[in-house]
Amino acid sequence: MDQRKTGILGVRPCRIALLLSAVVFAGLAMAANQPTPGAGQPPAGYPAPDARDGQPGQDDTKAAALPWSQLSPSQRVMLAPLQSQWDQLPPYRQQRMAAHADKWMQLPPERRAQIQQRMTRWAQMTPEQRRDAAHGEETFRAMPEADRQRVLDAYQHFQSLTPEQRKQLMQRFREERRARQGTDEHGQRPR
Repeated sequence: MDQRKTGILGVRPCRIALLLSAVVFAGLAMAANQPTPGAGQPPAGYPAPDARDGQPGQDDTKAAALPWSQLSPSQRVMLAPLQSQWDQLPPYRQQRMAAHADKWMQLPPERRAQIQQRMTRWAQMTPEQRRDAAHGEETFRAMPEADRQRVLDAYQHFQSLTPEQRKQLMQRFREERRARQGTDEHGQRPR
């Protein structure tokens, strides 16, 4: 096997990066521990993603803003990682997040904590990182089932590595990406 093309996990490094981006948005780490559901189906016991979450639909353009103070106490607890950015969210997103929060509160405590951790990471991302994560999710969902399973398997293997091994793998990926792009460690092209 050519290590330069596929990396040490037997998967192209760009696919690992794709998955890591998707994990932030879609929670694919949970799917790696579940039997692979049918195409487009969420794992059992998890809230189904809203296919229109990325953009407003026809009904969403009429959505009214939902002030933080009007959320129920349980919704505020669940959505706490987003409180500082709540007023900047589009009204349709506020409405959807509030509806999801009610469903999420029905999940086991460890699952709720995972969702909140994901929201915290999302709130800390730059707009560019969010776009990249959303693009990664779209790309992942568009992959054939066999490729998705290989990426999930590679991610599961990545999770089993020691922190030092992960650091080395990510450094190697960055170096390979820079070599492919012809840039230095700061993303600058040589003059």
